[in-house]
Amino acid sequence: MGIIKNNFWSITAVYSVGFLSLRAISFLLLPLYTNLLSTLEAGYVFILYTIIAFLNTLYNHGMDSSLLKYFKDNNDSKIITTSTIYSSIWGVLLSILIYLFSKPLIYFNEVTHYSHQQIALFLIGILFCDMLSSRLMTVIRLLEKPIYFLVVSFANVLLSIYLNVWFIYNLNMGFGGALIALFCVSIVQLLLLAPLLVTKIKIKLFDFKLLRLMVRFSLPFLPASIFFIMIEMADRIMLGWLSSVNDVGLYGAGYKIGALILLIVKAFNLNWQPFYLKRENQNDVMAFEAIGTKFIILLIFFSTLLSMLWPFLFQFQINGNYIIGNEFWAGGNIIPIIALSYIIYGIFILQMPSIYIKEKQSWVPYFWGIGCIINILSNYILIPIYGFYGAALSTLFAYVSMTLFLVYKNMIWMQIKYNLKDISYISIISMLALYCYFNSIGNIIFIGLMYLFASSFRIINIFNKT
Repeated sequence: MGIIKNNFWSITAVYSVGFLSLRAISFLLLPLYTNLLSTLEAGYVFILYTIIAFLNTLYNHGMDSSLLKYFKDNNDSKIITTSTIYSSIWGVLLSILIYLFSKPLIYFNEVTHYSHQQIALFLIGILFCDMLSSRLMTVIRLLEKPIYFLVVSFANVLLSIYLNVWFIYNLNMGFGGALIALFCVSIVQLLLLAPLLVTKIKIKLFDFKLLRLMVRFSLPFLPASIFFIMIEMADRIMLGWLSSVNDVGLYGAGYKIGALILLIVKAFNLNWQPFYLKRENQNDVMAFEAIGTKFIILLIFFSTLLSMLWPFLFQFQINGNYIIGNEFWAGGNIIPIIALSYIIYGIFILQMPSIYIKEKQSWVPYFWGIGCIINILSNYILIPIYGFYGAALSTLFAYVSMTLFLVYKNMIWMQIKYNLKDISYISIISMLALYCYFNSIGNIIFIGLMYLFASSFRIINIFNKT
């Protein structure tokens, strides 16, 4: 357990830095979008990200999971070659379909002079490059090249910020500037990863038998991934439909901050997934339980801090300008709900080892499908009544339903229990701190410091356990 304690968390920390920096782009760009774009333009930018996220799922369709499943040290070139060639052919076919059916993109003409065909070409370029980059970033993790991972991640962040500032602030291109910046960054990221393609791709190693295994394994993850994107993005689409695009802008600003907890979950999963796959023959449930307990506690801790600090973050000024434009402040009220949603999602991720170890991947679409149905129904019912608060609650209900379903099935497949005493302690002091904080019981700075002291002391003790 000592090896797990030291090695797992140190490796997780290394990849988390790169991943968080890569995914932090949208958060770092939030001040730019909320200060220089109208709520209408910002709403369309958030919708653009929604479309890209959904189509990324179709381009990838679970092939990253197949890489993780079938990658072995002695067949790395074969599996990388097979995966990349197949992905390229699939990507070309999908890109043609997107271009042929790009007419709905004409709605973006409200905020840009680009035609729907031009927007489609930008999207295709972004999606194709991102698909190959995603595959290669997974390979970097499997080859254990953390420095390479970090370099590519930091380069992506710096270039993205520079180009967005240049196109939106300097050239005043608005929505079009955000689109072009995204396109340029995707191309440069793929170029940075190109050396891996040159050294690992060998056409003669393409293996059709291996490809069939990979596709068969990945297919259940395609509907699951689509359901995940629908849970993540349907709220914005339905909010624009049942309310207004301006509300999408407000909601998107608050959601982006709340989704910092999602970044922590995804960063953790970078090392968590390879970790339990390498131990699948050992069936080391005790290790999974120990890591899971600590991670849940960390999620509660960071979610509580975020729920306390968001008003200060929104109102922080640089050169007289707020970090988040004051037109968007109302959206901050959903942050605690979104943070709680991702604590639940974190528990779902912790329960995933059984899916791979017991080969229950055929069940994955059902878990995500339940969440998707709950999400869409809740949005339809709650948005007309509660506005964007209803959209946030719908996200929470979706993750609760699918996590409860997986926990129930794991009672049969592979029961993973956590230390409820430690989790209860941090949960109780977090709820007390938030209650006092939002009801102005005592000095808010004192409350925050007391929470930080009490929780940090307990967390350190928990992590020092063998």
